[in-house]
Amino acid sequence: MCGIAGILRAENENIQPGYIAAMVETLRHRGPDGDGSFFAPGIALGHTRLAIIDLSTASSQPFVDDETGLALVFNGEIYNYVELRAELRTLGHDFRSSGDVEVLLRAYEQWGHDCLRRLNGMFAFAIWDNRKRELFLARDRFGEKPLYLARSPRGLVFASEMKAILAVRPELRRPNRKPIFRYLSRGDLDLDEATFFDGIESLPAAHYMVVDAAAKTTCQRYWLPASADVPASRAEATEEFRSLLFDAVRIRLRSDVPVGSSLSGGLDSSSIVATINAQDTTRCIHQRTFSARFRSRAHDEGRYINLVTRQAGAEGHEVWVEPDDFLEEFARLQWHQEEPIASASPYAQWCVMKLAHASGTKVLLDGQGADEMLAGYDQAHGMFWAHWARRGRVDTLAKEVLSFVRRYRAIRQPALFAAYYSLPETPRDRLAEFYYRSNNVVSPDLHRGFRHAHADASHPFSDRLRNELVRWQSATQLPEILRYADRNSMAFGREARLPFLDHRLIEYSFGLPPEMLLRRAVTKVVLRDAMRGIVPDEILERRDKLAYSPPQRDWVRGPLRPWVEALLTAAGRRDGYFNPRAILELKERLPTRPDDVLTWRVISAEAWFQRLIDSPGRSLPMQAEISPLSW
Repeated sequence: MCGIAGILRAENENIQPGYIAAMVETLRHRGPDGDGSFFAPGIALGHTRLAIIDLSTASSQPFVDDETGLALVFNGEIYNYVELRAELRTLGHDFRSSGDVEVLLRAYEQWGHDCLRRLNGMFAFAIWDNRKRELFLARDRFGEKPLYLARSPRGLVFASEMKAILAVRPELRRPNRKPIFRYLSRGDLDLDEATFFDGIESLPAAHYMVVDAAAKTTCQRYWLPASADVPASRAEATEEFRSLLFDAVRIRLRSDVPVGSSLSGGLDSSSIVATINAQDTTRCIHQRTFSARFRSRAHDEGRYINLVTRQAGAEGHEVWVEPDDFLEEFARLQWHQEEPIASASPYAQWCVMKLAHASGTKVLLDGQGADEMLAGYDQAHGMFWAHWARRGRVDTLAKEVLSFVRRYRAIRQPALFAAYYSLPETPRDRLAEFYYRSNNVVSPDLHRGFRHAHADASHPFSDRLRNELVRWQSATQLPEILRYADRNSMAFGREARLPFLDHRLIEYSFGLPPEMLLRRAVTKVVLRDAMRGIVPDEILERRDKLAYSPPQRDWVRGPLRPWVEALLTAAGRRDGYFNPRAILELKERLPTRPDDVLTWRVISAEAWFQRLIDSPGRSLPMQAEISPLSW
């Protein structure tokens, strides 16, 4: 896990070392164990290293092979590097290191662009091919690792974080109105390649880009989710799911530094901890878990956390998430996140990573990705109701609705979701347009400039149910969560690994029949079945889903209120983005009936403006030492 940066200039223009040094300095937190750079006519690469696998200098980067003319900077982990190295050796390749960095370079040397299909991992990397005079950029299937670009006819700048690009191209520190509109009007973040900085884009997940010496770019998708073959027997299908999950965890335990787990007490993270314990038959792994606790009975999951740590014999570490600490650390959190934060929930993860840093644990496995893969969100009930209704399965629909009412004593919210998911995309767009036009926290000018549209995503399947899950993974829920995970972990030089995002497990899950995802108002059925006897029954039978979040509403009405009011006041004075009258109404409602969702959108957007647009001098440590890159 590391930070990468690079500059390509057309016509072989030389690049001054100071530019790469400035970019690397902004990424120091991502790689506190070392740094390096590479220069050739027209290209410069920079790297900061977080040493996880092969701690020797043999795996230092940029990794350069003079014989092939290849130079690599790589952020992430290739979990199946052991198997790939063995295969590449049979094909005649020799290795001078024992890590995954050289394996990646040799895989590219052997298979070219097709090497991406063989990789099981999280990654963003750049390979300069000096013989072809070509730069190859790639990002993992789900976008676990970030890669940002700023293009022009004269070249390209890329980096793991936007602040590194801004260090050499400060003129790009200007708001991008479309993403801001989408966030303020409907809460959408990280929808596509657009970022909150006009002129900086993200390389989409599951894509690669080729840039030639003239700075001409070609971008192509290399992976789409497909459904794997699944046994007809439910018992056999569950057993195969368990086997894939166990193997996904196994290869993500490969490390030359201590590995722990982030444990919320929910089903997903508990499954990871329990899986490690179940396959550790020799008890050679001393598990450490890291958890956030909240001083609110409605939000705290301490009881479930203790159940899991006791069963696994793990060494539990806990941190209490406090509003005073939130206020003290929010500016730093915002700086690392680079874009608005949709709730206070990412701060809990921030505290967990800070705790892991203090303990010396460099790698944490986490359960993120299971909800998007296995339809674990609340709206999944409505989505499945719509699925059965469209297929004319009235009997199944009736059983599901009745089960939901018996279990939760409610029907309004899933019924609304069912109606929404029953509509074709065009009417859904129009409905969303009508609904979000009533959200008047956005200035009229911003509303006139843009319209609402369904988040764009690929449609690899013939049925809408699986395509909606693809949308969750590629365009709505998951990308935002992955940004939080990457920035929070790397802020403290920690690595977050997500076994549920093993592409083999994802593809297998797309082949499961719907009733193995949701049945009788119970979500993630296959995971619960697979973990029976491994995860404590009390967790398998939980009905609630707390989302690992602080008591945000209580905080906003209580200890955070002065801070919230100050940000609302500032937002009301910012021309061109907010509706001052609506902001005043939000402020007046704070003491008695705060609109928690809208209020947070406004204050997080305003906080982003203040931290990353209004005060550039506070954000970049080396900008004064170099002149802006001529472009």
